[in-house]
Amino acid sequence: MKELWRQYSFRWYWLGMFLSGLGDQFGWMGLTWFVMKKTGSSAAMGGVILAYMLPAVFSGLVAGVLLDRYDRRKLIMLDNVVRGIIFISLVVLLQIDQVPLGLIYVLIVLAGILSPLSTAGAQTMLPSLVGDPKHLVKANGVMESQWQIVYMFGPALAGVLIGWIGEAYVLIIDAASFFVCAFCFSRLPKSAASAKAAVQTKYDIRTLLRDMRTGYQFLLGKKQMIALVVFTFLFNMAYGPIEVALPLYANNDLGGGSVALGMLWSSLAIGALVGSLFFSTVTWRLPLGVTLAGIIVAWGVTTMPLALFSRLEIAMLSMALAGFSYAPYNILYRTYLQRQVPDELLGRVMTSVRTITGTGMPAGAAVSGLLIPFMGVSGLFGAGAIACIICGSIAFVMLRNLDTPSLAIEEGSDEELHTVRQEGIES
Repeated sequence: MKELWRQYSFRWYWLGMFLSGLGDQFGWMGLTWFVMKKTGSSAAMGGVILAYMLPAVFSGLVAGVLLDRYDRRKLIMLDNVVRGIIFISLVVLLQIDQVPLGLIYVLIVLAGILSPLSTAGAQTMLPSLVGDPKHLVKANGVMESQWQIVYMFGPALAGVLIGWIGEAYVLIIDAASFFVCAFCFSRLPKSAASAKAAVQTKYDIRTLLRDMRTGYQFLLGKKQMIALVVFTFLFNMAYGPIEVALPLYANNDLGGGSVALGMLWSSLAIGALVGSLFFSTVTWRLPLGVTLAGIIVAWGVTTMPLALFSRLEIAMLSMALAGFSYAPYNILYRTYLQRQVPDELLGRVMTSVRTITGTGMPAGAAVSGLLIPFMGVSGLFGAGAIACIICGSIAFVMLRNLDTPSLAIEEGSDEELHTVRQEGIES
């Protein structure tokens, strides 16, 4: 771990992403609260979230092309500066008595369109910043731990600040975090691969469309990668019941209202943080496919008590164990993609994959909303847990030959990474 923190570039990268992530939590809390307070409409608040998330799914394909063709560092800086300006503009607009919601939605859509430049761009930059491939799993573990810290403390801190200094100032803090993030990334080295591609490529609409297809074409040529993406989509879909049914479970089954709900979400976040920190400090020796399949099964097993018991302490333990077991999935999943995809294609492939896996949770949430009237909350939790166990069991077979560099490398070791290849895997 200490090898990472000795790297000047990684420290600036970590600081920029941490402040940006914390600012995002402030921004969403402040913005949704401000809109709700000004309009008194929960539909308007939901529209704000949809206006940000939906455009990001579609703009991700274009963002992937740009990230592979131009300096990723500069694109991330540009995104953060523009989004900082957008959020300052939102603060000004929200001071108006008659809030022009149409203009607010336009600005939020623009922010959503830009966001993949940073979300995908940061992931594509990490392998080159780390340099030594044997530290990539640890680096992803550090970043996953960072996200869990932000998710655990960000909303609570934002809530305190909203009550203390008001929503407008919280949004200004969010805007400032974008500018600071841009400064941090200005301290990183230029991306040589993307700069070279920019010189060699003259763009027109046909070139852009061809490049947008490249990520999917690469993915379709990798059978094991396709299998991994499909199981990740299903795993994300299995999270849908938690997102939809947990508030009903906390209020009706546990009778604890918002306090019980907050305790359950905090338990999940704490478990995930501990899992990320634990996995970042150990040398993992099990095969990648077996590990990922096991995590899917473990999520089903650890969330099953929600279907069987209506006691807060059991539910909190269940959520904490679920978070602990789930945390390594993102670390290993991202590391696999970063290692298997050439740097010059990484932006396009990562954003292409995200257009598939990113729809899993909304799809699961939509299906869950339709099933709750028929199955009840407990029935939905049980069905989701069983589906996860079945899906993970199939994954043990489908992912058993997953092509990946060995993860059994001690930190500081001079041992060379070797690729475990099996017959039948696409080259």
